[in-house]
Amino acid sequence: MKSNSTIIGAIVVGALTLTTFSHSQTSAPKPAAVVKIAIVAMRDAMLATKEGQKAGKELQANFEPKRVALERLALELQAGSDQLRKGAATMSAAAQQQLTEDLTAKKKKYDRDAEDLNAEMQTENDRLFQEINGKFAKVLDQYARTNSYSLVMDAEQPVLWAAESVNVTPDMIKAYDQAHPVAGAPAAPAAPAKK
Repeated sequence: MKSNSTIIGAIVVGALTLTTFSHSQTSAPKPAAVVKIAIVAMRDAMLATKEGQKAGKELQANFEPKRVALERLALELQAGSDQLRKGAATMSAAAQQQLTEDLTAKKKKYDRDAEDLNAEMQTENDRLFQEINGKFAKVLDQYARTNSYSLVMDAEQPVLWAAESVNVTPDMIKAYDQAHPVAGAPAAPAAPAKK
């Protein structure tokens, strides 16, 4: 009986020794990974690229005639409203009625044209944004990998605080302009010489 207790004790001590030895042989803990974070104002950056600036100018030029026509109609509405107000005492009831109906029709046309213009501009703006966004995402991916960023956040999303040193928006604009040059766009200004 005494020998059985000794054998069992030896087995328990051996198992504890083996367990302790195996735990002490595990590899040292890995050092914490270095996390490099960047902030980019995506929409601002896309609009600031040469392609974004060109697209913005083209968008304005395409819709300028409609905008001017809308302004002209607004001036006509204002003039008609002034005429109705000033001539209320001297105009016949029929003339006032006719002018009121004309102004109502012009106001409906103005509202409809303004809504149509806004919808067309928004649709074209969204299309251009999607087009540039697709290209920008590829440039961003390459930039983040090349510069070893672990995380890139959009500055327009809720960021409670970020050091200016993590804002890579200017670098992203330069990278995009290099990856997608615009014909006829002025060359980027040379970087000032470092002293």
